[in-house]
Parts: sequence; structure tokens; C-alpha cells
Amino acid sequence: MPDPTSYTRISYKDAESSLPNPATGDIAKPSLKNRGTLVVLDDDPTGTQTVHDITVLTTFEKDVLIDQFKTKESGFFILTNTRAYHHNEAKTLLTKLLENVQSAARETDTGIEIVLRSDSTLRGHFPLENDLTSSLFGPFDAWVLAPSFFEGGRVTMNDVHYALDAHDGVTLVPVGDTPSAADKGFGFKSSNLKDWIEEKYEWKDVPEVMSISVEELREEGAPEKISARLKAIKRTEDGKPPIIIPNTFTSSDMEVFVAGIGLAPGVRLLYRTGASFVSTRLGIAKIAPVSPEKLFGPTKPETDSAPGGLTVIGSYIPRTTAQREYLLEHCNSHIVHLELDVAQLLGQNDSNQDHWDLINWTARTVDQVLEKGMDAVVSTSRKLITNDDGKESLLLGSIVTSVLVNIVKAISVRPKYVIAKGGITSSDIATEGLGMKKARVVGQAATGVPLWRSEPTGSPKWPDVPYIVFPGNVGTTQTLGDLVASYRTR
Repeated sequence: MPDPTSYTRISYKDAESSLPNPATGDIAKPSLKNRGTLVVLDDDPTGTQTVHDITVLTTFEKDVLIDQFKTKESGFFILTNTRAYHHNEAKTLLTKLLENVQSAARETDTGIEIVLRSDSTLRGHFPLENDLTSSLFGPFDAWVLAPSFFEGGRVTMNDVHYALDAHDGVTLVPVGDTPSAADKGFGFKSSNLKDWIEEKYEWKDVPEVMSISVEELREEGAPEKISARLKAIKRTEDGKPPIIIPNTFTSSDMEVFVAGIGLAPGVRLLYRTGASFVSTRLGIAKIAPVSPEKLFGPTKPETDSAPGGLTVIGSYIPRTTAQREYLLEHCNSHIVHLELDVAQLLGQNDSNQDHWDLINWTARTVDQVLEKGMDAVVSTSRKLITNDDGKESLLLGSIVTSVLVNIVKAISVRPKYVIAKGGITSSDIATEGLGMKKARVVGQAATGVPLWRSEPTGSPKWPDVPYIVFPGNVGTTQTLGDLVASYRTR
């Protein structure tokens, strides 16, 4: 097991100035319709953070998939939430999902292209999800690994993937040095994507890797040259498909890469990407975050009797903790905070009366807070309790999340909005707590923070209540507090 190469931090501006100028003006956009409907399998709900006016399904029931394919929309999301599961559980779930997608597509005579949208800081089931998808929908000529998420400061150059420092907002940190790399379930050490691939394959039978540099993406005639490289790929039936790494530092780099794909319609590709690839591939233009005025209408006086909003915080990472503290300090005049002791929760079980007493007491307290027009914040305690075993750590997390879900299910008062902080938290609250099967992505509540509205399919708990999917590792220290404050008088 070789030690990974270490890389230094670099300021975003210095990195940017070291590169050739990006493509300017209108980049040719070859038609991608012949590649089929884009089915985005999202391993947690935060993958919708760059799109708007698109459907997200939280179920993979075959009849729901058939209805969705019949809409003839150019693409849609299916929330798999596999990042919340251990290897074997994820394999079982994804296999059934892929079988249903395949069957529904055949019955509706729909050609499809699949994206495995995953974490822009490289957590998730790789290569498992690629292997399963290839077994049903392959063979593919190549896999694409493109984790960039520009709105969140996640970029790739020289094959090294970086994440913008959450504290100073100017320094690019090699992803292997971020908290995500220390994740108990999906930890890793490598920042270079070539090394990361080797690490995930445990240095055995590693596929060939083909890198496309930032410089290549920015030279004249880049789409045509990329297309030629894609067409030159030689797939052997018994061999693994090569993995393509596009080094994308800006959205225009991604546009050039996607343009190259459009010029190579006969090349079959499977994508594992961050959120930015999806919006580029679907041609979804950037729009400003949805304003409180647009979401709630004109300003209302503080004395208005409308119910307050609900924020549920499950994510434990340092960025979320800093955001929670800012929220509680700067919005304390209209917030009631209920903190759940994680150590206490893990010492109980579903059959423990104290367990259910806590859930019911918390829900009734939230009801009272909302009825008074105050905003309720339910969060877990900040001390992270884990286990060295990745499967056990995921299990501990699921126990805590189930408590948050049951609290939401027990709340009677319809809130003004719901904010769920953390990927797994927001997924389980959407599907189990609120009973969503289908939602429409309205846009972003803040940069990189998806805003959904539930659709009536499946009789959700609170139809049309704005649902904000707030990733744990997105935003500045102020973003959560500023968002709650902006919703206060709307």
C-alpha cells in the first residue's frame, strides 16, 4: 500500500492565473438528444444543487418510472441515497433500482444515458456502483470521472482534486486533506484522481486512466480534439473500460468537455460526476438563487400569525457545526433550539419507552414553537460518536437519523418551510419523514443549496411546503443563518 503523494494548498487566484485563459463566448453545443434521456442516480439529494425546473424521484417503483419516462423530459434525478448504506446493502438496493430503470425504459421505448452523481469530495461506493451499472447497461467504451462542483469550490487541475477552504474562502485544499477524506465509511488518502482510482481498486487490476488536461480543454478546437480522442478509444470485451478524467477548473471547461462528447455520438460512456456535469450535460443555464419574495410573496410584519419554519440539523462535520453556531447566535430572537444528545440516543432502542417519549416530547414542543410563529431548530449534539468499522459507523448514523425522521413524522403543525442540513438527513426526512415520492427542483435557496417542492404523487405529508436540501459541506459560516433570517418576515 504505497503512501499517497502529498500536495500543497494553493490560493484559488494563484491556481487560476497559472492556467491558460478559459474559452470565451458561445461554446458550440452539439445536440445530445441522440444520447437519450439522462437518468441521474444521486447517492444523496444534494446532487440537485446546480439545476432547476427538473424532476427528482425519491422512489424507484416501476410504475413511477414509467410515468416519468412518458413525460419525455430530457433528464431527471432518482434519489438512491446509497451513501447511507454499507457495501452489501447498497449493492442490493442499486441492483433492484437499475433493473426497474431498465425495464421501464424498455416498456416506454426510451433510450437512456446514466450518470452516477456522487460526492464532489469523493465519498461514495466506487467502483461498486459503476460495476453494477456496467453489468446491466454495458458494455461501455469508457467511464468518466468528473467530480467538479464549481459553485462549491471543488475543482480539478493536474489530475489533483481540490476543495475550497470553508473558513477563508480563498485557499484550495487537496481533497485528501479535507474532513471528507477522514470519513469512517468512505475515507481515502489520495488527492490525485489517478492515485484515488488505484486506492479504490486496492491497487489491483486498475483500469487504464486517460487524462484530459485543463490546457487541452482550453486550446483552439478543443471539442473536436476531445471527440477524436473519445472515438479512438479501443474497448476490449474482456477488459475494463478506461477511465477518463477531465481536468475542469471552471464551468467553461466542463462545457468544452461536454461539447466534445456531443461530437462523439457513437461512444458509449458511463459517468460518475459531481453536480456541475449534470447541469452542463442537460444545458441548464445558471439562475440566481430563489429570493424569499418569490418563494413567500411580499414582506409581512413580525406580528404576522403565520407558522414558523423548521430546521433539522443532522450533519456533524465542522462546517455544519460552525453554521449552526452562527444561526443560534444571530437568529436567537426568533429561534427555539432543541438539541438531542447523541450518546443518549445510541443508548436506547426502538422498544425503549424513553426513546419514544423523547421523540414525542420534541415533536410537541416543535408544534408549540411553530404555532407561536417562532422558528424551530432541532439538531444533534456536536460530539461525533463513531466506530472504527465503517459499517458500524453507518449504522450509528442511521440510528440518529431515524430519530430525526420520527420527530418530523410526529410534528402536527405545518411549517412555513423545512430545512434539512446534511445529505443523509435530508434524504431520509424527504422520503420517510415527509413521504415524498416525487418533487420538482425549483432552483437554489442559496448557492449550492437545492430548493424542492413536493408533488402530490404518493400523498406527501406537507404538499408544496418549500423543502431546502442543505448539504453539510456547502456554504460559508453565515449561509444557514442568513437563509433563516431572510425567510423570517416573508
